[in-house]
Amino acid sequence: MPLTASSDSYNFLQGGGEMGELTRAFAWETTPLGSYDSWPLSLRTTVGLVLRSRFPMFLWWGPELIQFYNDAYRPSLGQQGKHPTALGQRGEACWPETWPTIKPLIDQVMGGGKATWSEDQLIPIYRNGRLEDVYWTFSYSAACDDQGHIGGVLVTCTETTQAVLGSRAFERNQQAFRHSIAMSPVATALFRGPQFIIEQANDQVLTYWGRQLAEVLDKPLFDALPEARDQGFEELLMDVYTQGHRFVANELSVTIKRGGRLERTYIDFVYEPYRELDGTISGVTVVCVEVTERVVARQQVEASEARYRDLSASLEQQVQTRTAELEASVQDLIRANENLQQFAYIASHDLQEPLRKIQAFSTLITEQLTDSADASVLLHLERITLAGARMSLLIKDLLTYSRIATRQQAFGLVSLEAVMDGVLSTLDWDIQRTKTRITIDALPVVKGDESQLGQLFQNLLSNAMKFVVPERAPVIQIQYFHRSFDELPDEIRLTSQVPFYHQISVSDNGVGFDTKFLSRIFQVFQRLYGKNQYPGTGVGLAICQRVVENHGGGITANSEPGQGATFCVYLPE
Repeated sequence: MPLTASSDSYNFLQGGGEMGELTRAFAWETTPLGSYDSWPLSLRTTVGLVLRSRFPMFLWWGPELIQFYNDAYRPSLGQQGKHPTALGQRGEACWPETWPTIKPLIDQVMGGGKATWSEDQLIPIYRNGRLEDVYWTFSYSAACDDQGHIGGVLVTCTETTQAVLGSRAFERNQQAFRHSIAMSPVATALFRGPQFIIEQANDQVLTYWGRQLAEVLDKPLFDALPEARDQGFEELLMDVYTQGHRFVANELSVTIKRGGRLERTYIDFVYEPYRELDGTISGVTVVCVEVTERVVARQQVEASEARYRDLSASLEQQVQTRTAELEASVQDLIRANENLQQFAYIASHDLQEPLRKIQAFSTLITEQLTDSADASVLLHLERITLAGARMSLLIKDLLTYSRIATRQQAFGLVSLEAVMDGVLSTLDWDIQRTKTRITIDALPVVKGDESQLGQLFQNLLSNAMKFVVPERAPVIQIQYFHRSFDELPDEIRLTSQVPFYHQISVSDNGVGFDTKFLSRIFQVFQRLYGKNQYPGTGVGLAICQRVVENHGGGITANSEPGQGATFCVYLPE
């Protein structure tokens, strides 16, 4: 029968009492060991040793393998289960779930064999109301009786369940960590020890390094990447490894050898201490992202901005200089305009007055000498009169041209139909004299100067009536078209650009001209026909071009000799 523990024996097992009190600490029933006093000295000594030890200890004694254990072993039995029944109980009766595993070890020791040692051995036991997987590190050694024979087995043991499970969990975490390094979408590596042995490196970090795995695996970092020496990484890594300080860097410049040549790169990276299960640091993990393209692009933008700022400063200086020059030019132009206006005043008064007197006196002399003078004298007087008239006309045209070139623009909304009515009224006598037929389309309202636009169309109509084939009555057609900018002819010269334009075409059936002279006809004093054939000063079309340019438009013409001409005026909408 097993020993049974009283309340006093439980107090004794909790740490109190002396060896002499063991006899009253148990209520004895019939046992194979008999009474305490009958125990051999070796058993009492061994049991006392077990009970006093601070380390978990266990004793099996005699053929029945009656068991004793101390307070340090007690927690391993759990809150519910074998205690206190196990105290004094036969081993096989107490441990049926473990007996197939431990009995051979006990027999080995009882049979005179060597002591055994087992580390982190799985021996499931029944505790806390269920069978649990429990891991032990233990030794079995012989306990001798008074005669020196093996009388039992002394067990020194430590439960290592939590350590084993923690170690296995740590190993699983390590495997998961290594797997995460391999599968990480960013460059990741693990360095071990103070030499920073490259234990693991994924494809992304190998690509950044420009190396194959076989070239770097299990090698010290600065042997595998010698160009990385003396760039400050040794100190950073050692601080992380020895002090456990996490290090983060952004856009750090790193020179690395890739493709056989050194390259300056930029990376964002993190150095983390790599810790073992017990918290000690055994290495460093690195996670990095190459940002070379981003940094270089930003540097280029910054360089461009710096160049732009320098250029802007230079341009501003040039603008200031040019503005000063333009202001001086404007002042010169103002003075030139004032001089031109003074000239126009002189031309309109001081020059015209002598011309009028020349014409008046030549006419008077002609009238007085008509009956008595020689015919040659009368011819000379007629030439004087005609020359004066041409001179007067030329001065008038030059005055008109200068006024259009120098006067301030006072633009408003102008009806071209009203302008055309005014022109027809002015030219009414010439129209009747030459029997001219004119057809006019409906014309738009434009923004411009009414006086200048009147001068423009008066000159065009006058030319159409003047340059005619002998014996042919003039026929003039004025047409209107709405044009987009893309529809304008290539040779047109515009002083402003808008999406749409008004095209007013003036066509006649006159003598026409060769278009190779197109660039000449709008210049001052340029004539395609002699003054004896067709009167004029060569200023009329130059006035037309200046009016059109003042209005932001353009003018061109197309013609063939003997087939008439069409002058096309383009005014911005």
